[in-house]
Amino acid sequence: MTIQDIALKSIEGFHVGGERVYMDGFPEQLMTKVPGAAPIRVSMNGHHMVGQMYCQRYTQSNPRSPYPLVFLHGGGLTGACWENTPDGRPGWLTFFLKARYDACLCDAFERGRASWPAYPEILAGKPEHRTLDAVWHHFRFGPASSYCAEAREEQAYPGQQFPVEHLDVFGQQFVPRWAGTDHRALAGYRALLEKIGPCVLIGHSQGAYYALQLAQEFAGTVKGVVAIEPSAVPELSKSVLTLPPHLAIWGDFIRDKSVMWESYLHRCEAYFEQLQNKSVDSRVLELPTVGVSGNSHMLMMDANSNQVAGMIDEWLVSLA
Repeated sequence: MTIQDIALKSIEGFHVGGERVYMDGFPEQLMTKVPGAAPIRVSMNGHHMVGQMYCQRYTQSNPRSPYPLVFLHGGGLTGACWENTPDGRPGWLTFFLKARYDACLCDAFERGRASWPAYPEILAGKPEHRTLDAVWHHFRFGPASSYCAEAREEQAYPGQQFPVEHLDVFGQQFVPRWAGTDHRALAGYRALLEKIGPCVLIGHSQGAYYALQLAQEFAGTVKGVVAIEPSAVPELSKSVLTLPPHLAIWGDFIRDKSVMWESYLHRCEAYFEQLQNKSVDSRVLELPTVGVSGNSHMLMMDANSNQVAGMIDEWLVSLA
């Protein structure tokens, strides 16, 4: 890959998907919206837009590929996870823009700039507000017993690539997450693919699951799938005859470290075996098996994130 200045033709942001939903039964409220102003009567009864997602699209002046890279974030996160690392390095957005790919950063339904509707009226139950304590172990930064408020490298797994000293900065990205919203999130992504056309999907965790599902539904539109540690896999439809190339990437501290992550990895391996049985160009890349160690669940933020991005770039080039 040749690193050069980024030459963009345009940057645009837009919402896609969603529907009008009429809601009533809300009591009117007196609300002071502006400091020093008199309270005004507010009613939430009426039509609301529900189900939309947000996309920020970067279009190159001279793109290297006709297919934009669509980045799908994971649970409790937004498209911001691709922009920068917690310790201030440029993220994968910059890497792939410098490689002259067009890019689309997404905020899925009920995340980030997509916004969220009223709850529990539309979104059942309360959202999860993820803690730093939880992600320390869940994202494989270190053993659960080693977490402390002043996270330091010595508390992490030996050789950890994630910049744990900047855990607070990472935590600033967390957004509320509701369970049971996959159908609405997928509907938003379907609307996006219908709008932008042929593309390559790069999904992380929950977003990787969405990417795998969308590849089945849009086999002619999706030209490739990069699934970064998918937290789930879809059922492989018997009616799908052709699928685009697939690459799954997994980090470190999984085998013999986490029963949950081992189960996710095994399910991914089984899914890719089904793909291979259908003669789909597909590969599961477990980084420690090729001499790349220390990666957490947040591979796009790890110290060697550019090395991993370079592997993806090489795979993308092989598709041409």
